[in-house]
Amino acid sequence: MKKAFYSILFFFIVPICNAQLVYSLDDDAGHVARMEKEAAATITDSAKAYAYLKLSSVCRLIGDTNKIRDYLNKGIALSKPGSFTDAASWFYKAQTLYASRNIPAIEACLLKGDSALQPFTHKEAYKVRGYIMHAYGTLQQMKGSEKDAMVVFVNRALPLAKQSGDAFLIGNIEKAIATVFMNADQRTDAAAYLTKAIGHIEQSDVSNPVRIETLVEVYVYAAENYVYNHQPDSAKPNLDKASRILASKPNSNLYLTYYYAEGIWFDRNKRYNEAVNSFDKAIELGKNDPRAVYSINRLKGAKYKSLIGKKDYQGALAVLHDLLASPVVFTTDKRIFYKDMSETYAAAGNKSDAYTWAAKYIRLSDSLNDAKFQNDIIELEKKYNNAENQKKISLLQAANEKAALTSRNHQLLAWSLAGFSILMLALAILGWLYYRNSRKLVVQKELGHQQQLKDISQQQQLKLAAALLQGEERERKRLAGDLHDGLGGMLAGVKINLSRLSPMSQTEVFTKDLPVIINQLDRSVNELRRIARNMMPESLLNSGLETALKETCESFVTPALKVDFQAYNVEKDITQDMQVTIFRIVQELLANAVRHAAASSILVQCSQNENAFYITVEDNGKGFNASEINVGKGIGLTNVKNRVDYLKGTLDIESAPGIGTTINIEFHVS
Repeated sequence: MKKAFYSILFFFIVPICNAQLVYSLDDDAGHVARMEKEAAATITDSAKAYAYLKLSSVCRLIGDTNKIRDYLNKGIALSKPGSFTDAASWFYKAQTLYASRNIPAIEACLLKGDSALQPFTHKEAYKVRGYIMHAYGTLQQMKGSEKDAMVVFVNRALPLAKQSGDAFLIGNIEKAIATVFMNADQRTDAAAYLTKAIGHIEQSDVSNPVRIETLVEVYVYAAENYVYNHQPDSAKPNLDKASRILASKPNSNLYLTYYYAEGIWFDRNKRYNEAVNSFDKAIELGKNDPRAVYSINRLKGAKYKSLIGKKDYQGALAVLHDLLASPVVFTTDKRIFYKDMSETYAAAGNKSDAYTWAAKYIRLSDSLNDAKFQNDIIELEKKYNNAENQKKISLLQAANEKAALTSRNHQLLAWSLAGFSILMLALAILGWLYYRNSRKLVVQKELGHQQQLKDISQQQQLKLAAALLQGEERERKRLAGDLHDGLGGMLAGVKINLSRLSPMSQTEVFTKDLPVIINQLDRSVNELRRIARNMMPESLLNSGLETALKETCESFVTPALKVDFQAYNVEKDITQDMQVTIFRIVQELLANAVRHAAASSILVQCSQNENAFYITVEDNGKGFNASEINVGKGIGLTNVKNRVDYLKGTLDIESAPGIGTTINIEFHVS
């Protein structure tokens, strides 16, 4: 049975994937409101700073990005250099980098926070360091290193949690250790740590905003682990505890995990209809939530096994087709599904389709290819041994008959050997000619393939160059329009007003019209500066990319629009052309957010990790359906995409109607 991956993030840890499912049960908004009142009631700057930092994390439960940024900035502003809150702020800063998926930068912030907190020996410092190490270990799991994650959890996170005395933190780290054992299929060890985790979380502070959600999760994980460890009787009490908590919250997405555990419990007890019913209830609950797609696939995989158990092959095939149509199916999953398809069609009596899916499975499966290669070697070895045995038999027969054979037989043997030799020589020559011709054909095909790739690359370069030229032509037309309609009109007005003045004009005419002309000239100069700044901002040439981006963001700020600019590790040695391209990309994205999204808050984040440069622009505007967008229809996004393609980077757009838009860009600046 394929093992499931149980990476668990505590609520302080922001998921790397923006679409990751966050479980919810209680009134999260009420928790935030209570903490806001408590923060407002604090007296000292240090206490208020720490309250704001914690609020920046808790606000992630309600998804309010404005409050997250505001409380984080307030907490940092009130923290004195070298203080506990100043050191702890690195942990909360790391969370703002998750949207950019810059894992090295996130790890760097976490490790800086742990180092800065080491001089502090009070329990709250140990608690924050415990959270840091819990987050750091979880990142190692996400990177695929279960061994490194276990070392961090056991040797660093758990000792710090015990020093803090926080039962909730201890329980969460014990739960994380249990997930590593579960991933390694060491169910007995996992059960021991899950039992400890349940005890600590049950004893933790009831005012914790995620205590109930975490308790339900650990009950469900314990039940699931017992089922896979062939202990269904031990699983049932944990399922009942989770069910009692969830009973008053029928729409909680925690049912996605509960129904999975309940379903496999029914399946293990051969109650297949009830198992399928549990899986269907969970699938129905999460079908309209795009963040639940991984959970839905896991549920469908379990439903397939129950349908096989009840011999409903048509239903099982329908589930497999749904899984293959999922947008998040990995190649390794496809290999398993192809094999299941073949076996299920065979069980249903459809040999033709069974053969088709078996062929797909064989083509995809490296392990089967290796097994076939080994079988071929064994067959060749058998043939070789048989040939050797036949040769020995022939030699013995020839030796026995040699004394009795006459000279005629010797002559016939000689002619036979000669004919055989000639035949073998002819076969060898034909084989060599065939091999040579085959090699020539292979070389010619390879050259033709390389030429096709070269032609395709050249065509793409020509298309990109044409798109960039079109963008530059539109930029020239826009500049011409600004000069003609803006500056040209202003100067025409100055000319008309000046033409009214003459040496014969009266003093009152000069007194009245001259200030108007001076004001028109002043506005013309400002308009000329604005046009010049859009062509090439002086701050980019004189002060560098970071300053130019900051000034551009500030230029968009109005009473109705807040723009928050954040820069991390932006180097000053980026080439001038590259700086101009980055500046134009950010400028275009800001203009799009203001022009089309009707946003009241925009976050612009630029970060650099060695040669990798990351741009994230997030707004709270009206959003759109990202799956239906055609970049080619929007001139602004087309300009951005052309520039990103020119940099050989990647452009990722995440949006939905009513929840704003997030655009992530990544490229290399070397």
